[in-house]
Amino acid sequence: MNEIVVDARGQSCPKPVVMTKNALKSLEPGGKIRIIIDNDTAKSNVENFLKSNGIDSKTVQKADLFEIEAMKPDSPLQESAVICDCAPQTGTHVIAVKNNRMGFGSDELGDILIRACVNTIEEVTPLPSAIVFYNSGIDLALKSSPVLESLQELEKLGVKIIVCGTCVQHFGQKENVAVGIISNMYEIMEVLSRASHVVYP
Repeated sequence: MNEIVVDARGQSCPKPVVMTKNALKSLEPGGKIRIIIDNDTAKSNVENFLKSNGIDSKTVQKADLFEIEAMKPDSPLQESAVICDCAPQTGTHVIAVKNNRMGFGSDELGDILIRACVNTIEEVTPLPSAIVFYNSGIDLALKSSPVLESLQELEKLGVKIIVCGTCVQHFGQKENVAVGIISNMYEIMEVLSRASHVVYP
């Protein structure tokens, strides 16, 4: 009988469930799996995934950590089993970013605020259907952007990232765009016009 430990600390949904699923696939029937998680949402989703596969589990809380123990059954995993019920849904609003800073007054403060703003978008429900970047706002979609990782994650979640092509050409940054699609003013205006409302950070 073998045992696999899945250390999913610091991982956001659905990664802990995916890690658990992959570990179970490599585990022999009757083998034990122990999943270590540090947030309640991931704990619930792993428990639901195991339950949807007919796998009984036991969860023990130790300080700020959860340890879920289970045993792999003889039956194969269900590929259609629910993996995660926490994936945010995109709404009908659009965020239009027209500056590489947020607000006016202190440039230093503006840098801090725009980073906080973009990094917080994923936590708001529903997500925007699209984020449009134009003028100096395109800086946030470049390779050097301090929020590049957040934008790439939003794109994976279904948010359309649109970067103004005229602006990219004006600033000579075509080769440095690292997320989204380089588009034109026609599409930008179409996206903005069809939005239920537009948010300007």
